[in-house]
Amino acid sequence: MNDACVCWICCEGQNEQGVLLPMGCACRGSSGMAHVICLVAAAKHNVRSWTMCPICKQDYTGEMDIKMAAARWELVRDRPAADAERLFVANNLAVTLKESAGDNAGALRLMEEVLEVRRRTLGDDDRATLDSIANLAMQHTEMGNFDAALPLSEEAVVAMRRALGDEDEHTLVSVAALGALHSSMGNFTEARAFLEEALEARRRILGDEQLETMNSFYHLGQCCVGLGEHEAGLTLLEEAAALAQRVLGEAHPSTKHFADGLIAARATKEVALSRTACV
Repeated sequence: MNDACVCWICCEGQNEQGVLLPMGCACRGSSGMAHVICLVAAAKHNVRSWTMCPICKQDYTGEMDIKMAAARWELVRDRPAADAERLFVANNLAVTLKESAGDNAGALRLMEEVLEVRRRTLGDDDRATLDSIANLAMQHTEMGNFDAALPLSEEAVVAMRRALGDEDEHTLVSVAALGALHSSMGNFTEARAFLEEALEARRRILGDEQLETMNSFYHLGQCCVGLGEHEAGLTLLEEAAALAQRVLGEAHPSTKHFADGLIAARATKEVALSRTACV
């Protein structure tokens, strides 16, 4: 860390407020640095600041994401199990455990607990319950539990289309996740329709510079590679990598992920060409 960097909130470096940490968003320099205690104080006045940088509007990642989720959980953990805010924060903590801490087992336990309570107290078609179904499906996918993930993912898409509409952001997350699940299972033909739907809607509604849209470029690109359409797949993967590099910066985890995927796809194409040449 550059010694000249300061917390963008209090404008001081490492001090009694604690260690200065990168927020893991798209901000550079001091704009991307903060003390956890300062960011927590800011989040108490702007609820979106618990998970999203108020400057660049990208989510926190890495250590800051973990510490913010843990700090928010400490504020609500002693409330009754069915408390709506406690359930919401527990669900966010579970996602953070998966994405920033790599604790899949811990994330799975929390997601299962939250879904059980929401199904029992809110019903299957409540928006919060639907979010929990989708999150648990994605967690099972992440852990390779495809047989458990598929019925949950399909349930989420059908119910969200009915309750929220085809272009609601939560519906699109579930549609994209179902497509990614089919790709992971090798069902590339089934995956393609879902991934194309998500990409088209996200480009139109969110624009290309949102991480959700970049993810859609990436997953559809991977699907095309799986179908043997290497040129189309590489074009999509290159778009995802270029957007992430420009918007998020080279240090962002998604930038690195997209770059690694692009390298792997190029290698897959070379292998396919070599096999064709040998026939």
